[in-house]
Amino acid sequence: MGRIVYLDNLRVFLTMLVVVFHTSIAYGGAGSWILKDIDDSELSVTVILLSIFTGVCQAFFMSLFFFVSTYFMPASYDKKGPLAFLKGRMVRIGIPLLFYYFIIGPITSWIAHFYSNMTLSQFYIQKVFSFEQNFFGPAWFLETLLYVSIFYALFQFFTKPTKENEKTRNFPKGKTLVLIAFIFGFIAFSVRLIYPTGTGIWGLQFGYFPLYLLLMWSGVAAYRHKWLENMPVKLIKTWKIIGLVMIPVFPVGLIATGALSGKLNVSGGMNTQALFYALWEPFLCFGICIGLIVYFQKRWNVTNDFINRLRESAYTVYLIHPPVIVGWTMAFRTLELPSFVKFLIVAPLSVATCFIIAFLILRAPLVKRIL
Repeated sequence: MGRIVYLDNLRVFLTMLVVVFHTSIAYGGAGSWILKDIDDSELSVTVILLSIFTGVCQAFFMSLFFFVSTYFMPASYDKKGPLAFLKGRMVRIGIPLLFYYFIIGPITSWIAHFYSNMTLSQFYIQKVFSFEQNFFGPAWFLETLLYVSIFYALFQFFTKPTKENEKTRNFPKGKTLVLIAFIFGFIAFSVRLIYPTGTGIWGLQFGYFPLYLLLMWSGVAAYRHKWLENMPVKLIKTWKIIGLVMIPVFPVGLIATGALSGKLNVSGGMNTQALFYALWEPFLCFGICIGLIVYFQKRWNVTNDFINRLRESAYTVYLIHPPVIVGWTMAFRTLELPSFVKFLIVAPLSVATCFIIAFLILRAPLVKRIL
């Protein structure tokens, strides 16, 4: 299977969005991050705006990342077979995952919080090698892809699907998508009764996984059944509108359920806000994902030398962006600037720096075989 240019470009966009997303958390957006430069315990315009931004992004961008990643999985498996497929995944995903867990993650955390209290070797002995903390960080995405790759290879090997399973099938109808959205919203709400958002094991936040798993399956199905080449025009227009409408529905729904009076609990539990948030997510996710895929099909199905450089560097950028964001956050921490202004400066600086460093890293011998 050759490169699909618009999906490569979409992946570059999503990688940039990850960098901006984590930078926004550093300056007040809702979510957990390695180092913050704001007192987000107090409500402010910056906290509200960036939290809306992170809330909207969280509802779709990692799900879409999984969709794009698993879309290419069947072609790779079909070409290589199970053993070569798994070997390639262990190299391309397993090695970077280990490198992040034992090198990038710990060193970033040490610089952000511990360098003045203990040496790096002490930090590794007390925190890393003792496994007192986990350092998956954003590499939980790679961790998940590795598990999914192993499961997919085993499933394909033992079930041996026939060509009948791969024929073109119609894209799901609008009513089907609505039903699926409600079903998975309720599933997410139920999961979050046990694992509120932000909690889980081994760096995996289980409260978000119902949508992740659905979009992973959808990526494989989209490839097998040629969904991306056969999306109905009317359905596209409808769901693009739904996706855009869901953006203002998010803050309005939270305000209506008491957010401005200090009542904010969307992470989980038997409450109205958690139910609203869980049901809202899949509708925005489906709408924005469909809209972005079609937009990149029509407007960004192009390439040139510069775009090729970005595409080649995107995976490396994902791996190295945490220390870059932390570095720029620390550099601007002493400056007396409003948090939102710092965000507007640090976010593009971080994106540009990540791609420059990634470009240089990829010039090293043998690195391209892994990244």
